[in-house]
Amino acid sequence: MPRSLRALAAALLAALAVLLGAPAQALDPAVPERVPGPVVLVGVTGLRWDDLGTLTTPALWGLSREGAVATVAARSVRARSCPADGWLAVSAGNRSADLEAEDGSCRTLRDPGETGEVPGWADYLASAAAESYGARPGMLGDLLAATGTEATGIGPGAAVALAGSDGRPVGTHLRVPVEPRALARAVRGAADSSDLLVVDAGVIRNPGYATVARLPTAAPTAVPESELPGLGGADDDLPDSGAIVEPTRAQQAVTVDARVDAVLDGLAGYDATVLLVSLADSGRAALQVAVATGPRPLGEPYAASQLTSGSTRQPGVVQVTDVTPTLLTLLELQDEAPALPGAQIVPAPGAATGSARVARLLDVQQEAASITRVSGSFSARLVLAQAVLFVAAAIVLVTRGRADRRPLRPALRVLQVGALALGATPVASFLVGLVPWWRADRPVTGFWLALLGWIAVITAAALAGPWRRHVLGPAGLVAGVTVVTLAVDAVTGSTLVIDSPMGAHRIMAARFYGMSNQAFALITAGGVLLAVVLADRLLRAGRRRLAVAAVVVLGVVLVVVNGAPAWGADFGGPPSIILAFAMVAVAVSGRRVSWRFVLLVGVVGAAVVLGFALLDWMRPAADRTHLGRFLDTVLEGGLWDVVWRKVSVNLRVLTSWRYLVPAIGGVALTWLVLAGPRARRGGLLGAGSPLAGLQSAVPLLRPAVAATGAALTIGFLMNDSGIVVPATGIALAVPCLVAAAAQWRLGAPADDGSGVSDPGAAPAARSSA
Repeated sequence: MPRSLRALAAALLAALAVLLGAPAQALDPAVPERVPGPVVLVGVTGLRWDDLGTLTTPALWGLSREGAVATVAARSVRARSCPADGWLAVSAGNRSADLEAEDGSCRTLRDPGETGEVPGWADYLASAAAESYGARPGMLGDLLAATGTEATGIGPGAAVALAGSDGRPVGTHLRVPVEPRALARAVRGAADSSDLLVVDAGVIRNPGYATVARLPTAAPTAVPESELPGLGGADDDLPDSGAIVEPTRAQQAVTVDARVDAVLDGLAGYDATVLLVSLADSGRAALQVAVATGPRPLGEPYAASQLTSGSTRQPGVVQVTDVTPTLLTLLELQDEAPALPGAQIVPAPGAATGSARVARLLDVQQEAASITRVSGSFSARLVLAQAVLFVAAAIVLVTRGRADRRPLRPALRVLQVGALALGATPVASFLVGLVPWWRADRPVTGFWLALLGWIAVITAAALAGPWRRHVLGPAGLVAGVTVVTLAVDAVTGSTLVIDSPMGAHRIMAARFYGMSNQAFALITAGGVLLAVVLADRLLRAGRRRLAVAAVVVLGVVLVVVNGAPAWGADFGGPPSIILAFAMVAVAVSGRRVSWRFVLLVGVVGAAVVLGFALLDWMRPAADRTHLGRFLDTVLEGGLWDVVWRKVSVNLRVLTSWRYLVPAIGGVALTWLVLAGPRARRGGLLGAGSPLAGLQSAVPLLRPAVAATGAALTIGFLMNDSGIVVPATGIALAVPCLVAAAAQWRLGAPADDGSGVSDPGAAPAARSSA
C-alpha cells in the first residue's frame, strides 16, 4: 500500500477511535494497551534497606529506584515483632501479635491445612483479646467478603492477612511455588480475576533468630510435617532453630528477591498498584523497607518519590498499621471500614534520583538504630547526676556560714554551675539532633561529645549575660532556651523530637510528630519559670496588669503550640498548661487560687482539647492526626480500649527507678528549699536558715512551684507515660530552683554562723528578674 494511503487509513482509524471513545494509542501495535491490574501487596519480613544491592538483589534494587520509597516502623504489641505480628496487623488493621513464646522465639508460618483454618488462629484471637489495642484479627477478610471483593493470597502470610474472623482465608489461597516461573504464572492467573492479590515473599531472620515450629494445638493441621513451609516445603532454605548452619542475611535476601522478581514478571502488562512492605523485624528491632508503584484512585500515582502517611507526617517514614488503610483506600472501601489507627500511605516529594532517596533512608535507618544505643545510658546517667545534685544541694544550700568566703563560696559556685548544666541537659539532648553524630566512625562517642558541647554553650550563655546578676536570671535563660527550642521544633515539623534521647523514637513507633510527653513536661516546667521571670520583672516596675497579660499571652501561645493538630498535637497537654498558667496569672494579680477556680480551669482545658480534636476530626481521614483518629475511635465505641491501654502503660512504668529517683528526690529537695523557712526557729530549717529570705526575694517562687506541680500531676494522670512526665519536668525545674537558690546565697547578706545576717554585706545581686 502506498505510504499516502497508509497515512490516510491511520488517520481515519484514529478519528473513528476518537468518535467511539477509545484511546488512539490502543490502535498502535507499538503501544499495547495496559490491562487494569489489581492492588498487590507483596509482604516480606525482616528486609532492611542495607540488604539491597545491585548484584545480589537486582529486582528489589530496580524497584527501589523506580518507585516511591520509605522506611517502615514495624513495632507491634511488643518491642520486637515476629512474622505473624506483621501479617496480623494487616488482617486487623491494628497492632496485633501471636502469643509470646517463653523463650521469646517466633513461630514459623504455615499454610492452612485440610480444615482450611490458618494454623495458630486460636492463639492469635487469644492474644488479641488479652491486649488493649482493640484489634480484631480477620477484619480485613470479613470486609472483603462482605463487599464481594475478589482476593487471592499466595503463601502462609497471605493466609493470615486474608483470613476472616473464622480463621479461613477469603477468596482463593495458593501455596508459594518453589520455582520462580511457577510463581509468575500463579500471579498472572490471579491478576486476571482478583481485585486484591497478597503475596508472602518470604522471611529474613538474623542468625540465631530463626523461627520455630508451633507446638500442636487442640486443632492440629492434617497436613504432614514434611509438606509444611519451612519443614520440607518451599521455605526449606530457612532452617529451624535446631539447625547448626543458618543462611546469612544476604542469602535470604537473594531468595526474597527472586520471589519479588517473579511477582513483577507475572504482573507485566497489567496496570497494577504494587505495595512491597517489610512487615516485621528480623530479630532485633529496626526500620524496614517499603516501596510503592502504580496508580491511585485519587491523587498522584506512586512514582519516583518518598512515601509518608498521616500517622507519621514524616517524609520517608510509614508504619505497618498504615498498610490496611492504604489497601482499603486503593480498593475504594475506606468508607466501609471501622476506625483504624493507621492512615493511607501517600507519595511525598523526595530527592531527584533514586540513589539519593535511598541514601536518605539509609541515613534515617542508621540514626534510628544509633539512638537506641545511647538513649538508655543517657537516661541512667542523667538520673545518677540528678541524685548527686540533689544530695549536694541538700547539704550545701542549708550550710550556715559566710557565702563570700571559703569553703562555702566555691561550693555554692560549683553547685550553681552544675545545676545549670544539669538543667540544660534535657534541651541539649534535643539540640544534639542538629549535629549528625550517628555518621561518625564512633557514633556513641560522637553523641556524647555533641551533647556536652551543647550543655557547655547553654551553661556559658546563662552565666555570661547581664541576667547573671539576678536571682532567676541564669535559670530563666536555661528555661527560655528550652521553651523556644521545643516550640520552634513543634511548629517546624518536630525534627528534633524524633530520635532524640528524651523524644520519640521511630523504631518504637509511639509518636512521629508533634510534642512527645517528655517535651510537653519540659515546655510546661520551663514555660512556668519563664512566665515568673517576666512577671517578676514587670511587678518590680509597678506594671501588674502588664505582668498578668504577659503570663496569659505566653500561656496561650504554649497551649496552641502544644495542642494544635498541625503542630504539637498533644491531647493531654493543653489542660495541664492552662491550669499552670492560670494559677500563675492569679498569683501575679494578687489574688488567691480557690477550688472553684481550679474546677473552672479544668472545664476550660477539657473544652480546648476536645475542640482541637473536633477540628482535626472534621478534616479528611487521610489528613487527620491522632487527635482526630482518637475522637473517631471514641465515636466507634473504642474509648475503653484506649483508656485501659494508657492505664496499663502508666502502671507498668510507675515503678521504674529511672523515674522514681528524680521524682521523689526532686519533690524532697523542693520541700527543703521552700518549706524550710516555715519551720520552727532553731531547727535545721528554722527562721535563721540561710534560705529564709529566698521567698522574700522572689515572691512568685512558691506559686510557680505549685503551678508546675499541678501541671505535672495532671500530665501524669492524662498521659500513658505516667511518672515519666513529672520526672522529666523535675529534670528541668529542680536544677533551675537549685541554681536560683545558690545564686541567691552567693548574693545574700553575709552570715557569721550565728543565724544573724550582716545587713552591711548585701550586694546588689539580691534583686530578681
